[in-house]
Amino acid sequence: MQKALIVEDHPIVSDSLNRLISGADLDLECFVVSTSQSALAWLNGHKPVIILLDINLPDGSGIDFCREAGLRFPDLKILAITSIEQRHVVDQMMAAGANGFILKSSDTGEILDAIRQVIAGKVFISSSVKELLRGRNPANGNLPVLTRREVEVLKLIADGLTNQEIADKLFISTWTVDSHRKNLLLKFNAKNTAILVKTAVSGGIISF
Repeated sequence: MQKALIVEDHPIVSDSLNRLISGADLDLECFVVSTSQSALAWLNGHKPVIILLDINLPDGSGIDFCREAGLRFPDLKILAITSIEQRHVVDQMMAAGANGFILKSSDTGEILDAIRQVIAGKVFISSSVKELLRGRNPANGNLPVLTRREVEVLKLIADGLTNQEIADKLFISTWTVDSHRKNLLLKFNAKNTAILVKTAVSGGIISF
């Protein structure tokens, strides 16, 4: 039986993918890791036919992992699966060597189709991501579209609040705040919080 590696730090998502793949006619044995470093270590002793890769990982970006893993293991087939709907993230992920890009909100049929096509050596882009790419508008620049909650978190980050303080203020968990922070850094392609805030202010998304 061939192996599939799921690189995902949210247990609910990884368990759902594991059950979906195991219950399909893919003849795949699933393994799950939650960080990019544990994934690289696992690859030293195993050869999966496909990797399902999240972009937000506790120890870095899935984009960086994709690039590094591709250099070390050139035959890898990687399917990015994420909740981030941003053109520049799709561009960066595919440029890093991913063989496919699909959203976690995709239906199970599309996810299974993506897995089959990537294993077969094809490039797969989900229908919703294709719509996103078709909707490119240079006049909008590179500024991402944020949800209401992301704007709230971004404003509080700009005010200098810690994750715990933001969580208390918005009545959400610190884990959720950290997830929003990572998503914002990826959406703005920012290396750190200072660049994130500066870009958001200069783009008129938030103000002091």
